[in-house]
Amino acid sequence: MSHRKISSALCALLFLHMMVFLSACVPSDKSTIQPTTITTAAFAPTATFAQTITSQPSNTATIVPSFTPTISSRLTPELIEPDNCQKPPENYDQVEINGMYINQRTFSMLEHAQSIYGGEIELTGYHLTQGSYTNLVSASFGTHIGGGAVDLSVIQYGTYQVLYADIEPLIQALRIAGFAAWLRDFDQLYPGSPIHIHAIAIGDQDLSGPARDQLTGEFGYFRGFNGIPQENGLAPVPDEHGGPILCRWMLELGYSDLRNLSP
Repeated sequence: MSHRKISSALCALLFLHMMVFLSACVPSDKSTIQPTTITTAAFAPTATFAQTITSQPSNTATIVPSFTPTISSRLTPELIEPDNCQKPPENYDQVEINGMYINQRTFSMLEHAQSIYGGEIELTGYHLTQGSYTNLVSASFGTHIGGGAVDLSVIQYGTYQVLYADIEPLIQALRIAGFAAWLRDFDQLYPGSPIHIHAIAIGDQDLSGPARDQLTGEFGYFRGFNGIPQENGLAPVPDEHGGPILCRWMLELGYSDLRNLSP
């Protein structure tokens, strides 16, 4: 066999092997893979409805926590301080006026009351009829033995006319200035006793025992009475001038409205 024939036979044999190999690699199912089309659906917006829920009343009782309030034995309302309240100076040097003596604290309080009152009754002059540190008048119940006590005439200077229109404004001025002050009318203390204003300086360290009682005692100013002791078990006489006036400095000294408290 010639060399050319052998080469041709080998080529034919290789061709057959290649055909067999390629036929094994081709799938028997000849279906064609089709491209997949993705369709995007368009959604219309859905309307949202707000639902209102009406609550129904419950038959279950609401439990409110209870508490027991602490009740003070004394209710102190907020202080409404009048204009012109002014704490007096603590000066107890004695001052002489028309042969009578009062301390400098009382003198300053009278001057302050004069400026509030503004009338013709001279509180540190002619109309001062009884001062402090004296026991000359027994009908004063010992209130003038110590400091802080004065009596003031309400008779017009040079006449015998009572300045009735000035009495109430003057008493209010004295009270704002720091006095417990009351009118003592004709014959009120004893037959023939003169009309005048009796005043006790609140917080005076030289006050006598009877003067202190006229402030806070059973018949006292801060209890709403006229300061005159009553005998034979008679009830205290109510204050005819509107009750006590309180300034903050009085509260700081321990005074208060005692009208609703028992002595």
